[in-house]
Amino acid sequence: MRLLTAIVIALLVATAAGCGGGGGSRSPEPPDPPPPVTRAFDMGFTTWPYDATVAAVNFVYTEISARGDFVAHHLDGGIPWQEALDGSAYNAAVEAEIQGRLDNTPANQRLYLAISPFSGGRDGLAANWGAGTNEPLQAPWDSRDFDSPEVITAYTNFARDMITRFQPTYFNLGIEASELLVNDLDRFNRYVTFATQVAAALRADFPNLRLMVSVALKSPGSARAQTIEANIGPLIDLVDVVGISVYPYVFFDHADKGDPANLPADWFSQIQNVAGGKPIAVAETAWIAERLEVPAFGVDVMASAQNQADYMTELFNEAEALDAEFIVWWALVDFDALWDGVLAQDPVARIWRDTGLFDEALNTRPALDTWQQQLALTK
Repeated sequence: MRLLTAIVIALLVATAAGCGGGGGSRSPEPPDPPPPVTRAFDMGFTTWPYDATVAAVNFVYTEISARGDFVAHHLDGGIPWQEALDGSAYNAAVEAEIQGRLDNTPANQRLYLAISPFSGGRDGLAANWGAGTNEPLQAPWDSRDFDSPEVITAYTNFARDMITRFQPTYFNLGIEASELLVNDLDRFNRYVTFATQVAAALRADFPNLRLMVSVALKSPGSARAQTIEANIGPLIDLVDVVGISVYPYVFFDHADKGDPANLPADWFSQIQNVAGGKPIAVAETAWIAERLEVPAFGVDVMASAQNQADYMTELFNEAEALDAEFIVWWALVDFDALWDGVLAQDPVARIWRDTGLFDEALNTRPALDTWQQQLALTK
């Protein structure tokens, strides 16, 4: 009310000044209202649980459905190769995982779906998904490569089935495909042959589907970044959107990596050197809110909950500047319980353990407020 009164007084003073000049000038027009505050991108989370319990799964699905525009499903534990090739029933464990995801996702929720044809190390063909995830490949699958007709057919069949069942808006047919390029260029070229045929088949069946691959960003200007930029073009040509996988607090090379104030100026915008003018999206990202120590890899990075919130603000600004289509934050909740239990304190998983917007006790962190403020903006 005080602000409105001040505006009225200012207009009256301006009008009186104009009349006093004797020129009969018109009073100034009131200023146009400010444009509405908007955001360019959709926002969502993966379904990664913080513990292997029904309560943990329910909490995550409930929260991410309420706190995002969409749900991100990553199926990164292998492919049921033989069943997909034959068109036979999947192992009961595979079917239970798929159906559990579908049952827990609200019927009206938009989806991003990612399926990986790559091994966990992103250096070869994905393992088998059977009674368990990432089972060793058995003959003849252990001698097949990306350009084998059986591999292309099996993956296409599995992708077609998952797309039909999940009905995603976006489909990623190569999670962090750039890692294969860095690890084995010859195999990457075989993957491009694979992706060319898979993409053509999926476009014919799902003409409105937004096809993607994702690129794991490296330190700008590094040898690895240059290798990706020089060789990934034929793959980018096949897709509609280029996804970004980015965790600078551990996978970049600059000093004091836990503080986002130290990020290189082009840490995010370097994707323009890869995307070739195509739209981009953040397929996965996060930031630690606690100290990260992984002795097996010689990693020791100091960070705080405020660092996490600061990174999120920086991420939103960069994504807005490049008109990103969406952002996926990897884990909603710190998964200490899962790491101590099912994951058996796996050193790789430790990298992401403390990136939740809730800590392990389900206490909220400042970054959750930052997320909610951005989500509230008009899309």
